Amino acid sequence: MATCIYCHRAKGKRSCPALTGLICSRCCGEHRLVRIACPADCVHLTAHETYQRGRSAPEFAAERAHLVQGLKDREAAVSLTALEAVIFRHFAARPTALDGEAIAVLESIRRRLSPLRLSEPTRSPLADAVWKDLEPFLKEVNRQAAAEAVEAYLVFARSFSGAGLQSRHYLTGLFGFLEQHDPDLVRELRTHDTPEAGRIISG
Repeated sequence: MATCIYCHRAKGKRSCPALTGLICSRCCGEHRLVRIACPADCVHLTAHETYQRGRSAPEFAAERAHLVQGLKDREAAVSLTALEAVIFRHFAARPTALDGEAIAVLESIRRRLSPLRLSEPTRSPLADAVWKDLEPFLKEVNRQAAAEAVEAYLVFARSFSGAGLQSRHYLTGLFGFLEQHDPDLVRELRTHDTPEAGRIISG
């Protein structure tokens, strides 16, 4: 009987491309992305991601509704929707990305929208790419409203992610929420480089 390549106790039932051997389902579930550097195309990682998105979507939708209710006007809500669309575009195809990466991008966007001159600790190519995609939407709304929305959304994202350094709770919830509540937008995001600004504004 082949034993698990990770714990060396249980029976190895799943092929693990990261460890190049058989792994038990428990070790696969507990250590994927945390202690095991899973490749993005691992079938077990993909199946897990799909399941977790569906499971997290209702919780994300409920907490997001409270966030939206606290926004001052429609332009702030539009800015939030555009922000989520761009985050989805850049992170949905990266099942190994962590919440910390998305939160760092959100922090960068907040600094760029601030009326104060806030220095950027380090220039991130990912943050630059997200900002480039977001700029067409920002031209359609009040910049102050957009800044307030990003500030509030950053607080929300940090809270939803939780305290774990390896968390994907925020990203998983966001992807599941968009897939369930706006499948047409998700389809457009997956088939085009960037959706037109009007598609978000009118959505």
